[in-house]
Amino acid sequence: MDVSAFLTPNDVLDLAVLGVTGERARTAQEIVAVVKRVGGPRFQPTGEVIADRVAALAEAGLVAPRPGRTSGEPVWRPSAAGRAHIHRLLVMRGGSPGEALAAVCARLKICFLGMIGPKARGAVLEDLLTAHRRALSEARAALGGCPCRCPLVQRCLARDVERWEAEIAWLEALRFEVEVGSSRATPG
Repeated sequence: MDVSAFLTPNDVLDLAVLGVTGERARTAQEIVAVVKRVGGPRFQPTGEVIADRVAALAEAGLVAPRPGRTSGEPVWRPSAAGRAHIHRLLVMRGGSPGEALAAVCARLKICFLGMIGPKARGAVLEDLLTAHRRALSEARAALGGCPCRCPLVQRCLARDVERWEAEIAWLEALRFEVEVGSSRATPG
């Protein structure tokens, strides 16, 4: 896993575009709609930004157009280089999960885990769990070390601890499902 670099905003957009086109070939209009849906409320780039990123990925040879279905509009799929790029993006660190971009990155990584092999999926999930555990530790330190004893401040800080604990429990359950699913797929 490349721990020397974090995903940039363009990397996160590349992950989204390559992920949704890796699932199935899509027109530019479909890519925009699906990226916005998968990104959730925290990640809503404009259609123009997404289209520009598709064009940049095409220019770099990471997505390739194929003839469209009935409209004649091209549909886009990742090239071999694009599939290698998405693999690299999936295993890169995304930063602290408390940051907006890193939270979006974690969401996209989870959505597109199926595009990489079982060993890489486990590494991605372990990296996410490590980052979430670090955020939990920071939230606990903030709660325990806050000099403000206002009940609402304490309640808000305690909620952060609860949220990180819930996120970690969910990721651990997902890791278990992924491990069990990959062991069932392996002939034994």
